[in-house]
Amino acid sequence: MRTKRHILLVGVNGNIGKKLHSKLSSLFFLDSISYSEGQIRNNFTKLDLNDKNALKHYGINCPHYHALIFLVGLAHKKGTLHDYNEFKKINYKTLKNLLNELERNNKVPEKIIFSSTVSIYGEQYHKNLYTEELINMPLSPYAVTKLEAENYLLEKFNDRSWILRFAPVYSTDFLLNINRRTRIGRIFYRVGKGHRKLSLCNIKNIGIAIEQIINDKVPIGIYNLSDPDEYSYNKLLQIQKANWVLPVPLFSVKLLYFLGRVFKNVFLIENTIKLISDNIFTSKKICTFINLKASLNDLQFEDD
Repeated sequence: MRTKRHILLVGVNGNIGKKLHSKLSSLFFLDSISYSEGQIRNNFTKLDLNDKNALKHYGINCPHYHALIFLVGLAHKKGTLHDYNEFKKINYKTLKNLLNELERNNKVPEKIIFSSTVSIYGEQYHKNLYTEELINMPLSPYAVTKLEAENYLLEKFNDRSWILRFAPVYSTDFLLNINRRTRIGRIFYRVGKGHRKLSLCNIKNIGIAIEQIINDKVPIGIYNLSDPDEYSYNKLLQIQKANWVLPVPLFSVKLLYFLGRVFKNVFLIENTIKLISDNIFTSKKICTFINLKASLNDLQFEDD
């Protein structure tokens, strides 16, 4: 019988971290770190990864982990150019600080699993399908600094790094990435005929992928992580049982997109492209090794 592996989960108090902790704590010896206190108490360390003294103490006293799962990031806040330093501090320097300290103590894990984002590709109006081989063209400070963290891993720890680029993430109790595409407040809306398609990522599929990476089922590499099937906006409305939908003319959203281009407004560009073009971040590469079986059909909605 194989001994349980010792895993470190960093960023445990986020939406993804809490779900992963619930799944992985029954499968592995799991320690966790977060910047702030949360509901998790067992084998938990409150730690500021930009505090050099606290990090030095942690590096000396922590065990040598088999795998590091790194989820730290400024979620759902893309930012503007003047926010770059703030994003770099969280999305890049925290990773570098932790790994530098572990390396100093000869404790770099055998596996580093890093949560990145499909935003590093940079949404493009005439591009519908995004694969891992594409040239990265990040627009927002969020995406730029996530790519910097990826490049750091590829330069220093290429032999032990798994980079997972998440499509917009959702679960039954985390619907932000669905609501922002289908609702204005409590009112459902649809742009054009609702036929445009997009990729989403059920949090359960993140758990499946990480478990299988730890269990040696997925080779080292960079992977898009999304549900096996893409969804139309009509599907998003159907799954939410939207009885009445506000129609939004396609030309009005296209106008906003072109205004964003003129004024170099990243927020307008990224959010309008999502509504007027297909955005498919295929997970076919990782699905050659594992089965990602969770989907929108797993969601449960209360009737309004």
